[in-house]
Amino acid sequence: MRKAFGFILVLMFVLCMSVAVFAEEKKSVPDSKNKPASEERVEQVAEVTGIPVVVVHNGDDVLGGTLALKLKEHFGKSVLFKLAGEDTKSIRVNIESRSEFNERPEIGSAYSVVWTFAESEGVVPFYLKQELGLVNSRNVENGAAALMNKTDKVAVEYKYLFE
Repeated sequence: MRKAFGFILVLMFVLCMSVAVFAEEKKSVPDSKNKPASEERVEQVAEVTGIPVVVVHNGDDVLGGTLALKLKEHFGKSVLFKLAGEDTKSIRVNIESRSEFNERPEIGSAYSVVWTFAESEGVVPFYLKQELGLVNSRNVENGAAALMNKTDKVAVEYKYLFE
């Protein structure tokens, strides 16, 4: 009886070991060097450099100029946009501003923003959208951020122009 019990115990041990070896063979870890999906994603990220944007300001008021400058700073820091030259296919953000009160220009400025799309400087641009607004020294930073968000919405709406 002892021999039979020992034989059964050895047989169970051999079976358990063979199952463990078989399971390890099935769970083989894939080679980490061969990951084509992640390589493709890295290439796509490298190709995307941002939407080209040109900011043009017309006006002699300080707050309107500050708004345009802050907007350029936001575009320069963004990964969604890149500041482009005049001769590139880009969205143009045209800002026209004037002092709200001529006697006291530091109070505020009225501005008009017109978004256009142009292939280059010598080509007639396409009208995309416009907006009017007021800016003062307290909200110039938030105004620039809001214009950047609206530029993003315009770029998404007219993304087919870049294809």
